[in-house]
Amino acid sequence: MLKNAVAIIPARGGSSRIPRKNAKDFNGQPIVTWPIVACTELDSIAQVVVSTDDAELAQIAHESGATSVIDRPVELASHTAGTAPVIKHAIDVLGLDDDTLVVCLYPTATLTPALIEKALELALHHPDKFVVTVGRHRSPHERSLQQVNGEMMALTSSDHLLTRTQDLPQRYFDAGKLYVARAYVWKARETMMEKPFVPSYLPDWAAVDIDEPDDWTVAEALHRVFVLESS
Repeated sequence: MLKNAVAIIPARGGSSRIPRKNAKDFNGQPIVTWPIVACTELDSIAQVVVSTDDAELAQIAHESGATSVIDRPVELASHTAGTAPVIKHAIDVLGLDDDTLVVCLYPTATLTPALIEKALELALHHPDKFVVTVGRHRSPHERSLQQVNGEMMALTSSDHLLTRTQDLPQRYFDAGKLYVARAYVWKARETMMEKPFVPSYLPDWAAVDIDEPDDWTVAEALHRVFVLESS
């Protein structure tokens, strides 16, 4: 395992659905603290950098052990700003070599060090590709439902009406937790999934998306059971 990977955590101050999401308490500490601490526990990560436009998040980052904090430009701090441009900006500010392994870890990604290390190891074996954390869909897409005729529902498609659930293909989704690639790959792509990528499979508890208040409660409970109480 390399010893010079750089973790970049893009943590803007605004949030449209959960106010101050990246600074909100999650099992006893600001949620952004969890990915910072997880990265500092890995020998393979030499720097843990937080890119933010927010003074409170910058202070939390320093107190949580981040190596440094980058001031994010206003044009990269809106709710429409993409992740890749933010990481490219950080790569330029840090002056990273093209071969540096760069880990983008979202501030709400409360992953264990082992899950981060797994993605890093995959990236070492696929130097010209992105590694993307994915979760599994719990139900087959072929059995999805849609509203029809007002309050009624029906199958979106009846093509697999009589197919057993276990015979339908497993589908996956971008878990929105972690992305890894060499610096030159980041700089060459518009988005992380622009081309085929290497999946790093997450357990169900770690793949929960946190977009709504109820999601927060679920994610916090799962993290408490699968991480805190099992350690």
